[in-house]
Amino acid sequence: MTLSRRNRIAIPSKIIRRMNPILSRYGIIAVLLLLFTIFSILRPGIFPSVGNLITIFKQIALLGIISTGLTVCLILGDFDLSIAAVATWSGVLVASLLPLINMWVAIVAVLSMAVGVGLVNGFFSAMVGISPFIVTLAVQTMLRGLTLWYTGGYSLYSDIPRAFVNLARGTFLSVPYLVYYMLFIFLVFYTVINHSSFGKKVYAVGGNPIASRYSGISAVRTRLVGFMISSVLASLTGILLAARLSSGQPRAGEGLLLNAFAAVFLGAATFHGGRFHVAGTLVGVLFIGVLNNGLVILGIPFYLQYVIQGTVLVLAIAASGVARKA
Repeated sequence: MTLSRRNRIAIPSKIIRRMNPILSRYGIIAVLLLLFTIFSILRPGIFPSVGNLITIFKQIALLGIISTGLTVCLILGDFDLSIAAVATWSGVLVASLLPLINMWVAIVAVLSMAVGVGLVNGFFSAMVGISPFIVTLAVQTMLRGLTLWYTGGYSLYSDIPRAFVNLARGTFLSVPYLVYYMLFIFLVFYTVINHSSFGKKVYAVGGNPIASRYSGISAVRTRLVGFMISSVLASLTGILLAARLSSGQPRAGEGLLLNAFAAVFLGAATFHGGRFHVAGTLVGVLFIGVLNNGLVILGIPFYLQYVIQGTVLVLAIAASGVARKA
């Protein structure tokens, strides 16, 4: 007995409809595994080795930390374009303070400065009502100018304590401290956002600010805290970057902004179909880390790496988005 033409078309359609939820939730992970397989086949003795996997995690550690803070802001429906500038200014500031005061006092002082930046962003965005895009872009510009004025465009190398450098370069069980920092921060914020009253408030405000207000949730206060979290984690990223570089570099964090947004948006296309969340951000960060590391190991020229990275990111997000719409 043969199937009619209509039935032959209907069967694949049913399969596609059943596959759509899987593709929309796990499409990015599938592409990540595909990339990992391709790089492993092309460089079997190098890419899948334990040493290189540790290197990948080390390379994405700072991106993971700054992306976590950005995730909280985006869940709230806010943009924070100042994170890279906060990271750069924090690295320069801590490097200039280290010769003068105790290392931990310097770190706390810089993190306190970041709280102030978050409050400024939150005040003008949540309380005054100016678009977060405009506010954080303005703060980014001011901090960049402040950093270049403060350093004169030169790196700060003088009297960086060895203990400070070890914060980023040290290892435990052959795994860099940076990896432990990243995983700890991901675990803390995954727990807070998904299993605490504050996390429920964050999703409520980001989902429907008006309904959350009628539920007794202060959208202004929650958004203020969100901006402070984003700035503090950006500042921590800058401090650790200064420790890794053993200096304060006036342009050190400039590449973090676009990569952080790419990681968070890749993560939004994973598991929950378009909703920002911490677990997805970790997947997005891993995606970027695997892609960048694989291209370097293959010896792809740096200018082509940008083209390939952008193309793969767009295709990965588009594929997941098409499946979700279908």
